[in-house]
Amino acid sequence: MGKLNVSILRYLTKEDFRVLTAVEMGLKNHEIVPTPLIASIAHLHGGGCHKVLRELCKHRLVAYEHAGRKGR
Repeated sequence: MGKLNVSILRYLTKEDFRVLTAVEMGLKNHEIVPTPLIASIAHLHGGGCHKVLRELCKHRLVAYEHAGRKGR
């Protein structure tokens, strides 16, 4: 993933840390943590969770894998 830019950590919100914590907790039982599980653990609505994950992905704090539809 590369080096961590620590200056980003200063500007993370409370929701950002809740999502990062939820991802870490989800990794105890899952190799890839499903978004609904992250939203449930972080106590955020699905749309809010997606917004936070998108921002964290921009800063390379998380990575995601899009499953897509079956049969395509």
